[in-house]
Amino acid sequence: MSDEGAALSDKSAVKHNGVAPGYLYTISDDIGPDDVSPHPHPANADRWEWLTNRELKLKLIEQTIATDKERLTDEEIAKIKRQQKERGEESFAC
Repeated sequence: MSDEGAALSDKSAVKHNGVAPGYLYTISDDIGPDDVSPHPHPANADRWEWLTNRELKLKLIEQTIATDKERLTDEEIAKIKRQQKERGEESFAC
């Protein structure tokens, strides 16, 4: 899924604003320890989240379309933006 306008809940449910379609990929490169680094601000501290240190070859699995259940409400978007502002972050693009 595209990271623009997307959010991962504490229960690992993915929701997004539904404005733009997303894409689900799998990595088709071999990955070694020098290719990734831990995310400094993971969305969920109980899960590992990584940043890539180089471009990786991807294989498209499917294009995703948001259902009504998966769409963020205006209230959820406002809450996410407020929480990020409190942390000094501005990465939520809705």
